[in-house]
Amino acid sequence: MHIKALPLSLLLLLMLLTAAAHSQNTPTGVASSVTTKANSVHPQPAATSPAGETNAQETPTSVNLRPFIFVLPRDHLFGDWLGARTSLENAGITPTLTYITDIAGNVSGGKNQGVAYADNIGLNLLFDLDKLAGIDGGSLLISMAQRDGSSLSQQHLHNAFSTQQDFGGQTFHLINVAYQQQLFDDRVELRIGRISAGDDFLVSKYDYLFEQNAFDGNPVGIFFNAPGMTAYPAGTWGALVKVIPTKRTYIMGGIYNGDASIRQNQYHGANFSMDGPVFAIGEMGYRCNGLPGDSQYLGDYKIGGWYDDNLFANYNTMANGGPTARTRGDWGAYALFDQVVLPFGEEYSNRGLGIFGSVILSPDQTRSQMPYFFTAGVAWRGISEARPTDMVAFGIVYGEFSDDLRAAEQRQADLGMPMAGQGHETAMEWMYRFNFDKRRLFFQPDVQYIIHPDGTETYRNAVVLGCQIGINF
Repeated sequence: MHIKALPLSLLLLLMLLTAAAHSQNTPTGVASSVTTKANSVHPQPAATSPAGETNAQETPTSVNLRPFIFVLPRDHLFGDWLGARTSLENAGITPTLTYITDIAGNVSGGKNQGVAYADNIGLNLLFDLDKLAGIDGGSLLISMAQRDGSSLSQQHLHNAFSTQQDFGGQTFHLINVAYQQQLFDDRVELRIGRISAGDDFLVSKYDYLFEQNAFDGNPVGIFFNAPGMTAYPAGTWGALVKVIPTKRTYIMGGIYNGDASIRQNQYHGANFSMDGPVFAIGEMGYRCNGLPGDSQYLGDYKIGGWYDDNLFANYNTMANGGPTARTRGDWGAYALFDQVVLPFGEEYSNRGLGIFGSVILSPDQTRSQMPYFFTAGVAWRGISEARPTDMVAFGIVYGEFSDDLRAAEQRQADLGMPMAGQGHETAMEWMYRFNFDKRRLFFQPDVQYIIHPDGTETYRNAVVLGCQIGINF
């Protein structure tokens, strides 16, 4: 366990117990001046929703016309920073400082029993270039993160889907240095610089509820097959174009430097080489019921595809009497959705039940490590009238390894190598998020159950108990 972090964990728990004394009487239907992704530490640079409409605070909306809001506003633990936040925002600089910690321990199953701690401190600075330099529709995002801790999956479980979404790249990272330009009344968005594909593509706001990394951020199946795909806290050179033909639809495409080696911890996000290969991705999306006057049944539906020009091992040639051949290029497709199916409570209270899911396919099993990947789940907000912003969710993720990879591993085992053929891994998570003090703090206990760790029967199925603690400073 990460011993140095223990005093900080105890301090956070003390703060949460203090915050529990505060009421949850937060006006859940009012947007704030800063909108971030669902409780994540990596907000999108743009101040627009996936369907392109601007934040609600920019155009005040009558209560009886207000759509369902999934990403609720959050207050700051230190308020206005003694006036500094307001001064900075008036000058055109919006800072965001967050802390997230994941604590997890397997009480049974896996390789052995143990506990691990991982955390992330994230700082984002969004510069409004209209205020600062008179560039209409222009902005600059600079973001960075410090990560510490250890991995329960690596040290004790030996499974494929990490149980802690905050583990990965445990060092300081420079992430985004990105210029963004809005054009034609925000119908076209251009972004260029050091960016991360996972901030924009393959995103569902429901996924950020979970500690299990197979959900959180982006459905993780794409990363098994596309080394050129980037996600927080990794950034790379890239460019993105997003077109919003209607208020409910968008289409976007991005091209990135797909060199995975530049993301190694030793570079701290500051390897600026552009050697390639290319990673390209595109997505189309449709939002239903997200505009003023719409019903409360908010939903997002997205489809996309990618191409990665990296070199991939050909599994049919592994341990087959000769050198392993390498083939250039792999591709895949995906679809994901989230949908409010049962709003409840007072009208426009933003309480309700929603479902979500995704499918990721990368069908060439000669080179794709995980050709089939699925997620599904359900989430509730405000089950109790006394705690209208608390969240409870259940999710399940399934990934199936390549038949050709499994055959190659069997050939290696026949040659005396310590190999076990990988079939499939499943992870389930149950969570409850307690939001305190106008969502400045949250405490989230959860239970995970891992079936076939690493896709084999080498280790027993594992039960993992854990929690997340988050602070918005």
